[in-house]
Amino acid sequence: MSEGKDILYEVRGKVAIITLNLPKALNALNFDQYLLLGKLMEKADAEESTAVTIIQSTGRFWSAGANTHGIDSEEAKKQQNDDQHVVWLGNFTARNVWLTDTFAKHSKVIVVAANGPAIGLSAALMAQADLIYVKEEKDFWILTPFSNLGLVAEGASSATLFLRLGWSKASEALLFSRPIKGPDLKSLGFINQSYDGQFKSTEEFNDAIYKQIIDQFDHLYVPSIIANKKLLKDNINKLISAANTEEGIGGFNRFVKGIPQQRFQMLNDKKLKHKF
Repeated sequence: MSEGKDILYEVRGKVAIITLNLPKALNALNFDQYLLLGKLMEKADAEESTAVTIIQSTGRFWSAGANTHGIDSEEAKKQQNDDQHVVWLGNFTARNVWLTDTFAKHSKVIVVAANGPAIGLSAALMAQADLIYVKEEKDFWILTPFSNLGLVAEGASSATLFLRLGWSKASEALLFSRPIKGPDLKSLGFINQSYDGQFKSTEEFNDAIYKQIIDQFDHLYVPSIIANKKLLKDNINKLISAANTEEGIGGFNRFVKGIPQQRFQMLNDKKLKHKF
């Protein structure tokens, strides 16, 4: 494996594997780590020999979303005196729009091996996966707490969640920041398969998903897989692209006003909490 200790990358046969490897932080990602995730998605997309990109994690969460620790750092305080349009165009808007677009236009089959819950931007990116396999249905949930954080939807979730969950559940998730639990996600088709009680560890689960994917794709003609993925995504991506732009501008306007920064600080100070 390569790319450092926080996010690992390797290619095994027809599969590129990206592993979020920050178990102590519940695989929450900071700005630089989200940027690296996007770069690795680009790298996986460019692999000539692969048909599938698996995104997996270590520990007990797939990803707890954005790592907000450090918002009160000296660098963060310095940025408060800078031109906020310049700061947040670079630190938020450009990165988020590009990262979301990287997932949307990924030509290989995106498989998520979900060892645990997903929150925020990470949950939104998960919603762009083609196949989602879950270790334990009862322990799995997604949370898009943008309303709680003074933000708007991210990662094109304003498009993908209602496509995948229907209007009512997407409204619960996005308007009221309610967690959507595993059983609902399974019944609505968000989850392809769960493996309740079959695996003792995340590592065992990840290995099993890799072997299952290899078995599923071993006899298939890879160019047809890629072509069918493109056909499935062509019309949907028009909606995702429009949502991505609107979300990026909406979030940018709130960061310029300082609203999410205040809410993140309240979260870190335990004056605000997510409802799970």
